[in-house]
Amino acid sequence: MSNSLTIATVASARDVVSFLGRAQRVWDGTARLVAADGYLQVYVGILMPRGLLDRTPTVLGLRVVALASSDAVDIVVPIASLIHRIERGITSAESEAVTFEVPSASPSLQWPAISPPREGWKRRLGVTSAQLEDVAKRGVQAIAEAIPDSVGESVLQKVRSEVWGQPMPHKKAIPWAAGFAADALGLLSPRSLSVHTSGHWVRLTSPHGYVLVKGNNEPEGLGEPED
Repeated sequence: MSNSLTIATVASARDVVSFLGRAQRVWDGTARLVAADGYLQVYVGILMPRGLLDRTPTVLGLRVVALASSDAVDIVVPIASLIHRIERGITSAESEAVTFEVPSASPSLQWPAISPPREGWKRRLGVTSAQLEDVAKRGVQAIAEAIPDSVGESVLQKVRSEVWGQPMPHKKAIPWAAGFAADALGLLSPRSLSVHTSGHWVRLTSPHGYVLVKGNNEPEGLGEPED
């Protein structure tokens, strides 16, 4: 595995730092870096189930940027260290490209079991940013109202699971958690987000990145795209 990676442009490197900074506000943990075929995929976790009985959907954010090399990497690293090293690479960049040292691997029991499909995606009807923003706000408010000032972690996780796991109106395969992720990661835009499905996975695509959701059942009720 390469000890460093080179992002093709300073602008792309700054976009990754911004993406990671937003993710860190809701997921102060690890990120997964996958470098292949000249691109770097940066995955962050927004929500994940904890234990076999937890029905919380798996919700990931993804940012993809071009690399200036063909390095191959698949590693889980601390978000804080990754942000620091990319920022240091931006500061010391002597050209348009930004080289940064890959942080040491961070042990993770969750990431190895999460592998969104690369192929086989089927396009569905899109979802508007307004719809996603609405459920994000309603979810935050519902959790704030349901949780007292002092509560145990198990109760907190149960409330979050119930709120964020419920389906969006008229988009039953898309949980409220997808709206929360899109809003938190700055992926909402004036345009609708396109929607694709593959097996148990749903992917929302915006100009700034992706939200990937793995449900407990195969998505239904999303319909085919309009002409």
